[in-house]
Formats: sequence, structure tokens, C-alpha cells
Amino acid sequence: MENINGYYTDKNSNRWYEDIYSEIEAQELSSKLINCKNCVNCSGCSDCSDCSRCSDCSGCSGCSGFLQNPRRYTGQIMGSRKAQTTTYWLDDKSQVVCGCFRGTLEEFKNKVVETHGDNEHAKEYQKYISIVEKIIEMEL
Repeated sequence: MENINGYYTDKNSNRWYEDIYSEIEAQELSSKLINCKNCVNCSGCSDCSDCSRCSDCSGCSGCSGFLQNPRRYTGQIMGSRKAQTTTYWLDDKSQVVCGCFRGTLEEFKNKVVETHGDNEHAKEYQKYISIVEKIIEMEL
């Protein structure tokens, strides 16, 4: 564990902000992460990457602020990036991870319109959004 730019950082590049955590707390939290990489201020998670402020999650990538394992849906390869888009949700909270975009489902809807208008990619993303909304509605 070493301090890099104000974060206690472990060998898997998981890190904890020094203004919140002591080095001993960071070492303890690090020991409880299982196969996680590049996570920030997380605890008790497994098989995650690039998450922040999560706890007790499993198999996540790029999610943020979930206090227990969120539900998720990953779409097929689509859109201008020719890649998958994932939506995480838990109760009334949602987060969409699509390329460098991270935001709520509502913010994603607006970003699709702003970025793609009514083109082919917008239609693919809107179909994905419709599927996610139906899945979330069935589960809540």
C-alpha cells in the first residue's frame, strides 16, 4: 500500500482517499476486496472494476455509489461506439455506463437526443432505454 496523489493505493490500483481513510483502514478494506481493480473508496466487493463508493457489489464495472449489489442489464453491441451499454439500478437509483458517459437513465435519454438527434444510433439507444425501463418496472 502506498500513498499516490492523496490516495492509499493497493497493488490492484484500488484506492482510498486519505482525507477519509487512514492507511490502516485502507489496508483493511483492500484485504476484503476480491479480484477488484481500479476501484475508489469501495468495500466488500468482488470481481469489480472502475467502480467508486460501492459496497458489497459483485461483477460490476463503472458503477458508483451503490450500498448493495445493484441489478444490471447490459445491451447488445450497438450505437456509434459499437459497444455494449450497461444500466445499474437499485430501488429508485439508476446509473447508465456507455463509453465515457455515466449518469442516470433520464440523463442518458437526454444525452442520446443531444448527441444523435433522430439518427440510426439514437434509435438503437432508444430501443435499449425502452427495454431497460420495462425490466426495471417489472422488478420494482
